[in-house]
Amino acid sequence: MTLMDEIVDLMAQFTQQMQQFTEQDPVLSRRLAAKEAAAVEFGRAVGRAALHHLIEAGGTGQEGSRRMGACGHEHVFQRDATRTLRTLVGEVRYCRAYYYCRTCGQSCCPKDEVLGQGPRHLSPGLERCVALLGAHLSFATSSLLLEQVARVSLTDRQCETVAESVGAEADRREEAAVEATRLKPLRATVGPVPAREPRTFIVEMDGVMAGLRGGRWEEVKVGVLFDLSQRVEISSQRWELLRRERCEYHGSVERFRQRVWAMLHRAGVRAEDRIVVIGDGAEWIEGIVEWLFVGATQILDFYHVSERVWAVAGLRFGAGTPQASAFAHEKLSALASSDVARVIASFTRLKLEAEEADAARNDTVAYFDARRAQMAYGQFRKAGLPIGSGAVEGSCKYLVSARCKQAGMRWSSDGLDAILALRCWVLNGRLDELCPRPHVPIEFKLAA
Repeated sequence: MTLMDEIVDLMAQFTQQMQQFTEQDPVLSRRLAAKEAAAVEFGRAVGRAALHHLIEAGGTGQEGSRRMGACGHEHVFQRDATRTLRTLVGEVRYCRAYYYCRTCGQSCCPKDEVLGQGPRHLSPGLERCVALLGAHLSFATSSLLLEQVARVSLTDRQCETVAESVGAEADRREEAAVEATRLKPLRATVGPVPAREPRTFIVEMDGVMAGLRGGRWEEVKVGVLFDLSQRVEISSQRWELLRRERCEYHGSVERFRQRVWAMLHRAGVRAEDRIVVIGDGAEWIEGIVEWLFVGATQILDFYHVSERVWAVAGLRFGAGTPQASAFAHEKLSALASSDVARVIASFTRLKLEAEEADAARNDTVAYFDARRAQMAYGQFRKAGLPIGSGAVEGSCKYLVSARCKQAGMRWSSDGLDAILALRCWVLNGRLDELCPRPHVPIEFKLAA
């Protein structure tokens, strides 16, 4: 039966069943929801027929009684085997030649190789959908949405397996990029005429805890990179990033540092570009700056500084009191004007009776004193630089917490790594690199 004959037959069945439905329920059959549901099912049936014919058009893939396999030995034809795939239009079956190697025990189906179909019984399009859903939603919710929207039934566990498999591939590619750039300097402009004007790039880093099985909590380190020109003010003191790159790593600082470096290469940062690093003063962040960004402008996140100011105000005047509020606002105003020395002097003169309060105040004074150059907020603002690490704070919440810290979630280490890698690639707009979506130039014209 040709594809046209099959479509004609499907159309006849569709017309007959719609007539029967109209006779059985004349009220519901007039509803748009019912008509839409019927049209969707008809479209899926036609899609299955078209996909089946397109697959079968290439034959079974038999290449004679013997063929050379990837193992280097001859594979012997055994039989034609039927395979069932779950696709976006439903289950599709096709027949393909099956070969077996008697030397090493490997088997192969040339038709699957031509189709680019791996061992999993899901089509590439469906696998992409599962990966995209799994990057954003719990596996249970992914399963529910597939059933409700695409009419595809996959269990929570099947969604987990597919999403983590694609995520593991993303993680492998990220590691390959790290190895390719680990010892590679940033590209420098060669010649008298630069390819472009030097740009200013902002690097922000922070960490967030994620829960693992067995009750353990471990840190996921997150990095964000953006061109300063991509930061636009959408209203008074409200900024939005048009484009950013993210990276993450659940593991050592050294490996995360290498991922940050790979991210700079991926974003096209050049040796002559200006780097500005914003962080909360954590030792591991400062260590990365010393290793990668010698001479870079460093900015101590203003929000973390304000937390310390409010803590000292509470120690002196009592947390939540009007006196503490007035004191904190005055000191924050001075810091916003780059008057760090005045704030340090004021803190030093405070009379604190409790030994613990005195120690906390001294710690803050030492913290500020060691980072004076990073607290020139007035100059930073005049230069159009951000003084807060909101981009990475938001990425910690959106990249990690929103997906991996939902109620009751506890991860295996490999599962966490895979889903974080997948989510990071999706948020960076790189899903097409993992699960390509080919552009097929087909357009249909509506009948006049």
